[in-house]
Amino acid sequence: MLSICLFLFTKVASAQKSERVKNDVALKNITPDIALATCFQWLPVADVPANQVYVQTQSAGVLSGVPWNIQQFKQVQKNIRKAGGKPIKYLIINEYNVDRLEVIAYCQRKNIQLIADLPTAWQLARQHHIWVNLPVERDTVVQIGKRHIGLHPLGKGFACSGLAMFVPDARLLHAGYFICSPTARYPVRSSLSSLAEWAINLEKLYFRFSDARWVVPGQGPLGNCRLMLYASRIISLIDKSEKYIQQSHEEDADATHDD
Repeated sequence: MLSICLFLFTKVASAQKSERVKNDVALKNITPDIALATCFQWLPVADVPANQVYVQTQSAGVLSGVPWNIQQFKQVQKNIRKAGGKPIKYLIINEYNVDRLEVIAYCQRKNIQLIADLPTAWQLARQHHIWVNLPVERDTVVQIGKRHIGLHPLGKGFACSGLAMFVPDARLLHAGYFICSPTARYPVRSSLSSLAEWAINLEKLYFRFSDARWVVPGQGPLGNCRLMLYASRIISLIDKSEKYIQQSHEEDADATHDD
């Protein structure tokens, strides 16, 4: 009985602590002009931080990754301005995520330039009348101010499509939830994709950016290029496990039918 009470007390205390950081945003410098903005949101299971990357150019700020809600987006802006950063004028949408649409629509109203891969741009336009300023069809390098930023379509994985940002001078790669961190929960994916495709595309990303010094996952702590290989192995193992379970169910069904 005591252990049950202690368990419930721990859960309630954890929830109360979580609610206190519901819309908190932590800003951490990676280089003098690149920062990691980690947003928190209270969830029934746990606090799951979402990582965005802020890159400062000569006259503007670029944010890669979409915060959970408008309040968090405003808090990211506020923290960046307090730290002496430039206003956010560009938003890189890493993947199509329905629960972040209000933030994307808010950015459009504020004349923030939207950047996304071509399939995501089509979905946003057709389904939500949100127009992407720069749809990216293939590997592209854009120059904002004097800074070069690489934009690289990811293929299928966490979502049906996605976009990675690579900053060559910092050797920094941000690919959102496409890269699972060691602390991530079971990977959720689009029903139109597959874990096998995800693992293959991750390996391609690793070979392309094996010299990356910083790799920022959508959730959890940042690492180096080995984080991509780790994520690929995890997804491959889950894929094999799912195939084994599916095959077992099919064999059971066949056996029942024969009986």
